[in-house]
Amino acid sequence: MSCLIKFLKGKCECTQVGLLILRILPGYFLLTNHGWGKITHPEKWAGLGSAVTKYFGVIDFLNPMFGFLGAFSESICAGLVLIGLFTQPAAALVVGTMFFAAMYHITGTGNPESALIYMSIFAAIAAAGPGKYSIDKIFLSKTED
Repeated sequence: MSCLIKFLKGKCECTQVGLLILRILPGYFLLTNHGWGKITHPEKWAGLGSAVTKYFGVIDFLNPMFGFLGAFSESICAGLVLIGLFTQPAAALVVGTMFFAAMYHITGTGNPESALIYMSIFAAIAAAGPGKYSIDKIFLSKTED
């Protein structure tokens, strides 16, 4: 019974394993299925950046920069979340990118479901932190749990 109470209070070891799974699987899928192709093809960055600048028409010249930021967050930041390094800021950047991706799909063509799912998962990671099994916890934590 005490194991069940520990689980319900979030003090169980399986909670830490859950955070590890929550980081690894979405981080891997976002990196390989979405981010890698974008970060390795700079010629696509201007088109990606239009997802942001379509709402602020005056700043179209910033399309390549916003495209790079989107590609960076879907690849490098997803990889950082995957390994558990600088997890919370990296997850927050992914949340911002997924917000604009969802808005792009809602107001244009396509289905925003994937972007909203990734946004939800990475928002949970940004809020909960990387967990015990992460590089952040090993090297950057100042307190013992």
